[in-house]
Amino acid sequence: MAVALPEILNFFYLNPLQFANQMGLYALLSIIPLIIIYLLRPRPLKIKIPSLMFLMDMEKKKRLNVFRKFLKDPLFLIQLLVLLLLSFAVAEPFMMTDEEVGGGHTVIILDASASMQADGKFEKAAAEADKFLSSRNTVILAQSVPVMVMTEAPRGSARDALGKLKAKATGADLSSAILLGRRMLPEGGRMVVFSDFSSWSGENPNVARSLAQANGINVEFITITGRTDNIGIVDGWFEPGGDYKIIVRNFNTDRKNVGISVTTNNRNVLSSTLDLNTGSSEYFVISDLQPGNTEIRIDTDDALAVDNTAYVLIPDSITRDVLYITGNEITPSLIALDLNPFTTTTRVDAAGIPSLSGYAAVIVSSSLSPGDTDKLSEYVRGGGNAVIIAHPGLERMDLLPVVPGSVSNRTSLNVVTPGRMTEGIDIGKVVVNKHFMSSLKSGAVAFVEGGDSSVMLAYWRYGSGLVIYSGLADPAGDNIYDPLNEDIWNDFHILPEYPLFWKQVLEWISGSLDISEYNAKTGTFIRLPAVQTVKTPDDTVTTDLLYLDEVGSYSLPGKEIAVNLFDERESNLEGQEMEVSNGGEEVQYNIEIRRAPKYLDIYLIIAGMFFIFFELYYLRWRGEL
Repeated sequence: MAVALPEILNFFYLNPLQFANQMGLYALLSIIPLIIIYLLRPRPLKIKIPSLMFLMDMEKKKRLNVFRKFLKDPLFLIQLLVLLLLSFAVAEPFMMTDEEVGGGHTVIILDASASMQADGKFEKAAAEADKFLSSRNTVILAQSVPVMVMTEAPRGSARDALGKLKAKATGADLSSAILLGRRMLPEGGRMVVFSDFSSWSGENPNVARSLAQANGINVEFITITGRTDNIGIVDGWFEPGGDYKIIVRNFNTDRKNVGISVTTNNRNVLSSTLDLNTGSSEYFVISDLQPGNTEIRIDTDDALAVDNTAYVLIPDSITRDVLYITGNEITPSLIALDLNPFTTTTRVDAAGIPSLSGYAAVIVSSSLSPGDTDKLSEYVRGGGNAVIIAHPGLERMDLLPVVPGSVSNRTSLNVVTPGRMTEGIDIGKVVVNKHFMSSLKSGAVAFVEGGDSSVMLAYWRYGSGLVIYSGLADPAGDNIYDPLNEDIWNDFHILPEYPLFWKQVLEWISGSLDISEYNAKTGTFIRLPAVQTVKTPDDTVTTDLLYLDEVGSYSLPGKEIAVNLFDERESNLEGQEMEVSNGGEEVQYNIEIRRAPKYLDIYLIIAGMFFIFFELYYLRWRGEL
């Protein structure tokens, strides 16, 4: 749009050019040496040619004053312009103009938590934030940790970014986001926070707001409202026996009957209903959950959909097939192994054992024939795992990490090498009535020793496999709880930590991760060993620090992770009470204007540098450089 000349003249009349360093105007005297150099430079030799005399006569008639000669030399004009520009730059010229307080810098904080997904509240917040943009804008997403989207971006770029953002499935630390915005406004400015203020983590946002206002920052809270009806899955975990338990909560003011379905590997395995009273929570247990990807879904049409589905992942690698070799009796260790989730224990008689291939571990609690001992040794040398439990008549075997000695009586127990197998177990409480006086073989490692230095728990590498020796023999006889029974060598089997011991033994020898390693909550970070490409539920990211901010399945190289919200505060859309002094339609965003100097020296310096390079180009073009 063309600007009328009177408007331009009026602008310069109201905003006259001034100089912060008037002494710098003396730099204009540098023009005098330039003129003198041009006046004193040698003139070219003139040779009269008779045939051109008439041209010389015409030239004499057009001869002008000496200053006209300067105008005919472009090089002089370029050098004169460079000196003028740099001289005025030294004088620091400026004009008084109108600008927004705080340099026109506005920090926009958008609550991007799960509750903002309800009823399109985040989209409403983004649309409302567009009205508050200024000449410079910083956009911050308030999640479990604040996420910086852009800093000091112009209005157009900020508007485009607001249209592309979306709420995530985490909590919101509004206080940390406000404090981050405070650091972005060291000289004051405006900060606008858009949130439903239904829940938050960290400090109360009003505390952070007061700190920012103490720095001269105008902080405004804009409350975004929407529907609050919701029924959600607010928690989920694995039970010790392998069952999976969830909690479903009704946040509505009326009773609800909700359908629930469980699907594993795209196959429906369970359907049921839950009768939920007003504001009540109900437990729901899924028994015998199989390996694979499982979705637990509640059938409800409410304001928040992100908490209506729970994702559970049980990797195939965590399942184990264990062979247990024993006599005719059922031993406590066999019972404890059967309690381990995702473990299938096959019991066989020691009289004749089958092929050992395909088993993750072989556990022996009875004497073997020489042929079966050779078969077990071959299995371990080929990469298998074996656990040998002390039993009466235990013979010396090459694959044992210890040399069994004579049977001795009572002793105490001490952990000499802490490890995963004994973690969380008070091994010193075990009463030992009988045990083998075993000594450690070279290359073996002892975990537990008796007070008489006999080895009670040890392991070593045998070929490509692993062998563990447990000197805590299983009880035998009719009554394994009778303290007078001479076949009871120790009381480890009656302690509550006994099943935990066998669970940890299997995890230690198989190298399997705990099931919780494959199931996580949103808002957490995972440090990757290197920069990797990860497929998230909605996108693909390349990073070495993965932020879990979406609900669903994350595909990492060689691994999958199921991620859930499981945050009752975010599912409760009614939220907690917080006094917000402004918000909604009543907030008026008035931009405060002040008169401030606009310095022009940087523009003059840039122009001067441009003409210097142009002068060099011109000299090269004339062949003088």
